[in-house]
Amino acid sequence: MFENLISRKTVLILALCAVAVGLFAQATYSSELMRDALNGNVEAQYSLGWSYYHGEGVLRDLREAVRWYALAADQGHADAQCNLGWCYYRGEGVAKDETEAARWWRISARRGNAFAQYNLGWCYDNGFGLPQNKLEAFKWYRESARKGNPNAQCNLGYCYYLGEGVTQDLAEAVRWWNLAAEQGNSTAMYNLGICYDNGFGVTQDFREAARWYRLAAESGAQPSLPDPGSGVLAVPGAISEDEQTLLVWPLESTDGETPEEQTTIPDRPERVKPNWDANLSEMYDLGEQYYKGDGVPQDEIEAVRWWLMAAEEGDPRALYALGVAYLNGRGVAKDVKEAARWYMMSAEAGYPKAQNTLGVCYKNGTGVDKDVDEAVKWYRLAAQQDYAMAQSNLGVCYANGEGVERDYEEASFWFTLAEVNGNDTAQSYREKIEKKLSEEQKARVQTRVQIWLDTKF
Repeated sequence: MFENLISRKTVLILALCAVAVGLFAQATYSSELMRDALNGNVEAQYSLGWSYYHGEGVLRDLREAVRWYALAADQGHADAQCNLGWCYYRGEGVAKDETEAARWWRISARRGNAFAQYNLGWCYDNGFGLPQNKLEAFKWYRESARKGNPNAQCNLGYCYYLGEGVTQDLAEAVRWWNLAAEQGNSTAMYNLGICYDNGFGVTQDFREAARWYRLAAESGAQPSLPDPGSGVLAVPGAISEDEQTLLVWPLESTDGETPEEQTTIPDRPERVKPNWDANLSEMYDLGEQYYKGDGVPQDEIEAVRWWLMAAEEGDPRALYALGVAYLNGRGVAKDVKEAARWYMMSAEAGYPKAQNTLGVCYKNGTGVDKDVDEAVKWYRLAAQQDYAMAQSNLGVCYANGEGVERDYEEASFWFTLAEVNGNDTAQSYREKIEKKLSEEQKARVQTRVQIWLDTKF
């Protein structure tokens, strides 16, 4: 388990639903429907509100929708009450009013509307329109979940997972997430992946974790799941690769290779607002699993497919990994120019490993025209982010006078930083170059290094 931590998110994407029932189950606007609604038929009033809301058979008019929903709601129509709450929640056809939204959802929920029960649970969960109350949130999520609402099932899983409103029970959390996932809830799918990945409420099973991650990614957004009791989740980190410094001091360089109203009002409610950083992590990490054969059969082509999806969303690690794939011909045909292109995109996004590797490409003319000035530029950008290999490479440039004027004192500074940051090769470079420095120069280097470390840490 790697230790890149992401914070828990608690904002919901709220969505409701409304299905007309009885005689007017699928009715759209008509003169007969209007006549019956004016005569007080509650189903006609509800259906007329639905028609105005959606513009079905009539021009969309949210104020008229609210008027007819309200007439039906006043007669005790649970779906109309639920949708009226939605209108107050969204401020559609009526002034936005959180308290009024929660009030109508409570009325509808008490009449057994599963969607209103879910929404009321969310209100209590987040203190929306009424005081926050985790016990009440759990109660209403459970009522809705028992009626088969997958989003309520997912949120009920969170309650059990975090021990909110109920005694913590990871196995029960997994059970509800399984029920939600069986109905296509991508959040629950992702959460199951996390559980199998870490052995939360189930026996740890990396293959099962990978299966749920894949299903979640193919189904939609995957919010982050906190570690029970800690509020954070450990997320797998970068792919491992054999990456070399590619430069030696003093004069030579060695070549090397481096990698979720009822169905009629859209929007899908979720426990957590989709965390796109987590989504990118999940896609990137799944690519890593396929690349290394970690919990799944090794498949470099599948790894590249997942990295391409993450790269399309701008994940700099995926951009870099694709560069590695092209450089080494793993999962794709070897193409050093294409490798350099992916490295460039990752480097321009600020990823230090890619910046260093791009510097190497310019230094050696790999996939780009050889340009030591550009090499120095990219080494420096990575070195300023405390990337040890780049610091060592920049030191070599100063030692050799490549792309910069030869400056042994500056070389010693960068070698020392690289050594402090764990680059073993830099130690020998530093020792060698210090022989060319005066005591005064050595003292200046140490002062600069200390200032750098104090500033960074």
